[in-house]
Amino acid sequence: MSRTPQSRCYLIDIEGVLVRDKRYEPVPGSVAWFNGLGDKGCGRILVSNNTTHAPEDLASALRGVGFAVAPEDLVTALAVGARLLEGWGKTRILWLGSPGMADWWREAGFTLVTGGRCDAVVLGANPDLGPSDLQGALAALLDHDAELVALHRNMFYLDGRGERRFGPGFACAGLSGVARRDPVVVGKPQERIYRQALEKIGGRAEEALFISDDPVNDLVTAKKLGMTTAFVLSGKYPDHAVLGRMDQQDWPDIIADTPAAIDAAESGTGGATMDGE
Repeated sequence: MSRTPQSRCYLIDIEGVLVRDKRYEPVPGSVAWFNGLGDKGCGRILVSNNTTHAPEDLASALRGVGFAVAPEDLVTALAVGARLLEGWGKTRILWLGSPGMADWWREAGFTLVTGGRCDAVVLGANPDLGPSDLQGALAALLDHDAELVALHRNMFYLDGRGERRFGPGFACAGLSGVARRDPVVVGKPQERIYRQALEKIGGRAEEALFISDDPVNDLVTAKKLGMTTAFVLSGKYPDHAVLGRMDQQDWPDIIADTPAAIDAAESGTGGATMDGE
C-alpha cells in the first residue's frame, strides 16, 4: 500500500486514543497533539461508542484533563441512538445500559419501563447487567415485538480500573438469538455514525483520517468508506498481533504507538505504514 497523503480532517476515537480508559488519564502527548490540530485549523470530530456519559459530561471530563473539547465536537452512539429512536417515534424504551443514564433518557423525552410493552429494548454498556435485568426484555421482544437496539455491539471495553468488562455486544448476542431477529446497531462499526460524523465536520471520506485503538470494530468500516485509517497501540491492543486475525485488505494504513506519533508516520519520518508485506 502506498503512503497516504496528509489528511485534512480527523475523526478520532476517545478511549484508548486520547485517554487510556474510563479513568480519563490522557495518553502521553495526546493533549498537545489534539489541541494542536485545533490551533492549525484542522477539522476534527470525536466519534465514540460511549454510552455511559451524556455528550456534555463527556466533553467536560475531557476538558478537565486538558483537551479543548466542546459538546458539539462529539458524535456519540448514545446521542445518535436517541435521535434515531425519536425519529422512528419509538420513545417508550427498556433501557439496559448504565443506570446512571436513565435520567438523561427521560430528559430527552423518553419513557423508561422495566418490562412488558415498549417500543424498543435499548442496550448500552453496563458491566453489572445480569440475567434478572435481561428477563424483562423477553416479554418485550417475544410478546410485544419491541425493536432490539444496540447502541454498539462491542464485546468488551476497559473500565475505570483498566480491566476488561463485557460490553453490550455480549447481551445483544443472547437477546438477538432469543428474538430470532437482527438488532439495529447504532455505533461503530455500522456506517451510520461514520456518515453522521463526516456530515457534522463537513468533510469527505477521502479527506478524512480515522484514528482508533480498535482495528476490527472501528477501522474496517472507515476504510471501506474510503478513509485513511490509523491504528494506535495505546488502548485495547498493546501490539499489532490482532492484525493476524484480519483480512489483509482491512489492515490499517498506519500503525503508531500514540496519536502524537501519527503525523510522523504520515510524513514518513517515523511510526509505521502498512505495505501489505
